[in-house]
Amino acid sequence: MGAGLKRIMVATDGSKAAGQAVRYAARLARRRGTKLVILHVVSYKRVGYWSFIDQHFKKELLVAAEKILEEAEAFAGSYEVPCQRLIREAEKLPHLAIVEAVEEQKDIWVLVLGDKGQDLEDRQTLGSTTNGVLHELSRRQVPVPVLVVPYVEGVELTV
Repeated sequence: MGAGLKRIMVATDGSKAAGQAVRYAARLARRRGTKLVILHVVSYKRVGYWSFIDQHFKKELLVAAEKILEEAEAFAGSYEVPCQRLIREAEKLPHLAIVEAVEEQKDIWVLVLGDKGQDLEDRQTLGSTTNGVLHELSRRQVPVPVLVVPYVEGVELTV
């Protein structure tokens, strides 16, 4: 692992497209000899009038986030890539949490995203979160390139 190399960040929501992005990012990190930062954004909206209901939903989402990150980290580990896990919370707009995480880390070489998220139909080109990240990085003038990995059933992209 080269000293001083910038890291690769990949955001995952547990979808098939995000899984493809994690696999691609892990292979890229191995090839580059750098670390991988795996990010998951817990996105929730307040649903109840009572705070205990919201806290219960948030707790369930955090448990699910840990499972998603464990799976991503296990895959990266199979490539012998050292990882750092990050969980961020967003009440409304997950793309803002992703951009803020990139800005906070300060040593991210490239951000890897899947082209679609969990709720997306096949006819759309980019998911709203991926699209939002692209626009927000540009708006804030964050000098980190974004690599969007397309999800194609049964196809493993090469690095």
